[in-house]
Amino acid sequence: MEVDVDTGKWAILEFVTVADVGTVINPRSLKGQAHGGVMLGIGHALSQKWVYDQHDGAPLAKRFYQNRPPTILDVPVANNFKWEAVNIPDPETPVGARGIGEPPVGAAAAAVTNALADALGDEVFRRAPVTSDVILTALETGKPGDDPLTAHV
Repeated sequence: MEVDVDTGKWAILEFVTVADVGTVINPRSLKGQAHGGVMLGIGHALSQKWVYDQHDGAPLAKRFYQNRPPTILDVPVANNFKWEAVNIPDPETPVGARGIGEPPVGAAAAAVTNALADALGDEVFRRAPVTSDVILTALETGKPGDDPLTAHV
């Protein structure tokens, strides 16, 4: 990951995802599901900020301009966005396959936030999403650029 400390703009230079899905039946579909999950995880880590009303818990960020999902411009360079499968048959199913589901989402979000922490330091952010304004505020003030989480109880 690369971060411009003057603008807060980030770039994912390389991303590799590996799925443990048993026997791979359709590699093209697996690749699409893995990449889709990774992009959703990147969105959770870097751009999608869910805001809720503290009084009644209703979501306030319901539009794309408030809660931007990743676009094609956020996808890491195609040549550096790799995937692989463990490809060990699952003995519990007749054909040895398992579904991929949503695991790439959490794994990608964690990988991206860890890469950001490695690039910027541990004290830059405390939670996701790590938007450009959070990065710039933290670099300017020398303390985390976001407020602690609060709960509606």
